[in-house]
Amino acid sequence: MDTKDQRVSDDDKTHSLSSSNVKFCNVCVGGFGSSNVLYSNTCQEKLKKSDDHKLVNENMDSASVSSCIGMENDLIIIERISEEMKLKNLVFDRLVQRCDEVSSESDSIAHEITKEINVHFDKYIEAVEKQRNRLLQQVREHSCRHSDVIKGQKLVLSGLQENVNEARELLGSIKSDSLPSNSKWRKLSRLLVDIRRANVHVTPMRMTFTSDANGPVIDGYQFYGQIVIGRECPDKCYLDYSELDTARVRHNSSVLLYVVQEENKPYPCHVSVRAKILEPSGSVCKPKTLLNNMDGTWLLEILPRETGKHVLHVTVAGKPITPKSVVFNVKQAWKEHTGRWHCCSSCSGCEDDSCTYGAYTTGNTRCSHLSRMHPGAEHWTCCGKLSRHSECDAPRRKKRSGQFRAHSQFRPMSCYSLDLRRYNSEIKEVTL
Repeated sequence: MDTKDQRVSDDDKTHSLSSSNVKFCNVCVGGFGSSNVLYSNTCQEKLKKSDDHKLVNENMDSASVSSCIGMENDLIIIERISEEMKLKNLVFDRLVQRCDEVSSESDSIAHEITKEINVHFDKYIEAVEKQRNRLLQQVREHSCRHSDVIKGQKLVLSGLQENVNEARELLGSIKSDSLPSNSKWRKLSRLLVDIRRANVHVTPMRMTFTSDANGPVIDGYQFYGQIVIGRECPDKCYLDYSELDTARVRHNSSVLLYVVQEENKPYPCHVSVRAKILEPSGSVCKPKTLLNNMDGTWLLEILPRETGKHVLHVTVAGKPITPKSVVFNVKQAWKEHTGRWHCCSSCSGCEDDSCTYGAYTTGNTRCSHLSRMHPGAEHWTCCGKLSRHSECDAPRRKKRSGQFRAHSQFRPMSCYSLDLRRYNSEIKEVTL
């Protein structure tokens, strides 16, 4: 029987089973929802099955029907869903309780933060009130002192005015008398002396409130604002120009200006400060930075452009300070080492002389100055420094190079020679 006939025979058997007492197999592999394979006790051969199923026990009694299988599956599913719902119910109950707990915690946190904010700002407001009361107290005290001064000056002026009136009366009496007494002349003389020697000036109140000036620290809070009594005194202002002693071209140099008032106290208020620098070429430049530190000092940063003698002029409130000018010398800017290496500063270039610093070369090559290769010691031809850039200029190097030209010669790189470019790259610029 060929394959086609066998397939037809199997189909006929299956069809005949469907009309007779058909029983279903519930042990085929495939899980829930899969189609069952037909099997009968009277049939001794395997029926046609799908590829996804396999009969586990061919001799098993096929007493279960598809309806029983469906009911069992439904019961299992229902039981599992019931267990899942129980767990979900417990989880949701717990989440509802957690919502109440979180709500209570949130209210507690908000209450604590509100309390902290209120305490913080209560302390800050209290400190602000202290600062304000302190400033107002200073204003009242100074105002009272100034009022007393004005009253005293007014009394003095009133007395002088009375002396003037009395002197005028004496003059009229002397004119009317044909022979005035000496006593009237003496009294008039005393009055005139007092009147002419009087030197009374009505001084206005000089008080300024500077909100940007550094104030006290109250209860841990830094406050700004000062009551400044008096005015700036240009004659007492001075400079700290110690950094100008090492001024160099294209390098910043800082100068500190101290603005002082009449009572020799720092004057932290805003004031007109002007500065100019007279260069050797005759041109005039201004400082790079002119900054008020709000503590009675001003910062002046100077960036020289030329070498030679410079003159700094500073004025405060339109008046020159003491001294009126500061003269300083600007040196050449630091330069990167571009000169050649040499072994030491004391060898003469002779073959028999040994290097003071222990430098040597390979072979019979003489230890010569200004060699292109460094034989072992760390010395520069220009300034003898490795920790910073040199201040030598090109003409000086050329002159020195010509001086030792007879002793200079090319030598091969040895194990003791150092690469000049590598040392140049490692040298950092340092402003002294």
